[in-house]
Amino acid sequence: MSSAAAANRGSLDAHRIGHNRLTYTAIRKTVESVTAQAFHVDAGDVSATVEDDAGKLGVSVSVKLTLPPLLKPVPLLKPQPGGEPQPATATVFEQARAARKEIVARGTAITGLDIGRVDIRLTGGKSGQPKERRVE
Repeated sequence: MSSAAAANRGSLDAHRIGHNRLTYTAIRKTVESVTAQAFHVDAGDVSATVEDDAGKLGVSVSVKLTLPPLLKPVPLLKPQPGGEPQPATATVFEQARAARKEIVARGTAITGLDIGRVDIRLTGGKSGQPKERRVE
């Protein structure tokens, strides 16, 4: 092989012609995984649908949140240095707002798709405590 042919072949390898495709299922599963991480829940507690949103990716997710123990005392306020006391935990609306930003940022970084609308539906909760079993 001549040096000119080798140089030409090297430039072809660097600029291969072709295409990449992400299937609907791959995009949906990616969005579900990113959402589960954003809400700190298991992947099985999230379902998603994706669709076109005026040229961007429109995302709708449903998340089954884990409920905190309702009968266990929880500190309501935590002190902030040089400031007013702040709630110890974020509200579900604050969690959803933060998760929406994370879904857009991480989903875009992973898939390369421009994510537009992100609808979040928080569905019934499940107890974070294991169920007690009684033996009679």
